[in-house]
Amino acid sequence: MNSPNSRSRPDLLGVLGGMGPLATADFLTKLISLTPAKLDREHIPVVVSSEPQIPKRILSVANDDTDSPLPAILDRRDFLLQAGVKAIAMPCNAAHNWYGDLTAELDIPFLHIVDAVIEALKAADKPSATVGLLASRTTIEVRLYEDPILERGFGCLVADTDLTESLVIPGIALVKENRLAEAKTVFSEAVERLLDAGAEKVVLGCTELPVGLDMSDPWVAERCIDPTAALAQACVDWAMAARKPEGAG
Repeated sequence: MNSPNSRSRPDLLGVLGGMGPLATADFLTKLISLTPAKLDREHIPVVVSSEPQIPKRILSVANDDTDSPLPAILDRRDFLLQAGVKAIAMPCNAAHNWYGDLTAELDIPFLHIVDAVIEALKAADKPSATVGLLASRTTIEVRLYEDPILERGFGCLVADTDLTESLVIPGIALVKENRLAEAKTVFSEAVERLLDAGAEKVVLGCTELPVGLDMSDPWVAERCIDPTAALAQACVDWAMAARKPEGAG
C-alpha cells in the first residue's frame, strides 16, 4: 500500500478501524463484496488502521476529556493521511460523535456512516416509514441517527433504556468476546421488540450489531438496515467516481 503507485491512486481509501476489530473486518468484507470487480487489480486499494486500543467511545463525564478517544482517533486519522489516502471511512457509529473534530480543515472526503444509511433508507422508497434504532448509549445520547432520520421525514423509534441495557449492550460485549451465536440470540430479541413496537425497519446503529446478527440470514436482511454495508457502498460509489477522468460523465 505504500508503493508510489498506490499512493498516487485517486481511489486510495483509508479505513479508520479497530472499534472493534471484528466490525472492521466485517466492513472490509462488505467493501470487497460490493465492489464491481472481476480481477484483483480492479478492487479498491485500502490502507487500514485497526487500533483496538483506542479508548471507549463514551461521552466524557462532566466534560472531562481525560479519557476521550479523540486524541487517539486523530492520531490514526493522521496516520492514514500520511499514507496518502484520498478519502476516509470509519466503521464505528459512536466515534462519529467526534466527526466535526475529525474533519476540521480536512481537504479529502470523510464519508459519514449516517449519511450512507439515509441514502439506503431513501433507496428503499418508503417515505415516512417508521425506523427503529438499536445503538450504543453514546450514539443514542447524541441523537446521531435520530435527528437526521426525523429531518428526512421518517419516523424514528429509538430503543428505550431497558432494551438498550438489557439486550443491546450485553450483545455488543458478546461480539467483542467473539461469542457470535449468543450475540445473535440477544440481538434478534432486540430487533423483534422494536418491530413489535411499530418499527418497519431497524437500523443496526452499532457496527457490532450486523456482525452478531449475521446479515446473510434472510430474516435479518429483510428487517434490518446495515450501516456497515451502507458505508461500504458509499465507499464503492466514491471510488468508482474517483477513477473517472475529470469531466467524464
